[in-house]
Amino acid sequence: MKRILIFIVCAMSLLCGCAKAPTDSVTLPPCFSTETEITVEDTAYGAILSRYADGFWKVELLSPAAVKGLIFTVNGEETEVAFQGLRFTFDTARFPVGSVVSAAISKLDRLIASPIEVMNGEEQCLATGTVGGEGYTLTLSLTHVPTKLELADSGMTVVFKTFDVVEFEE
Repeated sequence: MKRILIFIVCAMSLLCGCAKAPTDSVTLPPCFSTETEITVEDTAYGAILSRYADGFWKVELLSPAAVKGLIFTVNGEETEVAFQGLRFTFDTARFPVGSVVSAAISKLDRLIASPIEVMNGEEQCLATGTVGGEGYTLTLSLTHVPTKLELADSGMTVVFKTFDVVEFEE
């Protein structure tokens, strides 16, 4: 009898140890400001990304030196580019698709638009799926703050150095 009881206890502990990690449905905040490092191929771009609403962004490039100080203000259908006192505006639809800035903000806009299923781990949380037809892996802290976004097809990685939820007034 004791052997059967020991066998049942061992079997139950093994089965409980193999359970899937718990998941949560997470929605990323609609308005935030983040200092990032965006890497595409062998080039790293430092940037401050501020999201005011869907399609409304301010992006300031911090590095490399050739683009430092370049500021993009995306206001829905219109984008303003400012650099060293010069400014010009163009139709956002004409933003180059391959641009690091347009690729990063369009993927983030799509991720924010719907809940994300997150697998909780002991040190971090992970979410995987597709956004805009491209596979992604999103790493979050245990409190569901984004720390890294990897876009498989384009080879882009966005590391969030800071991530502050903000209230923007219209």
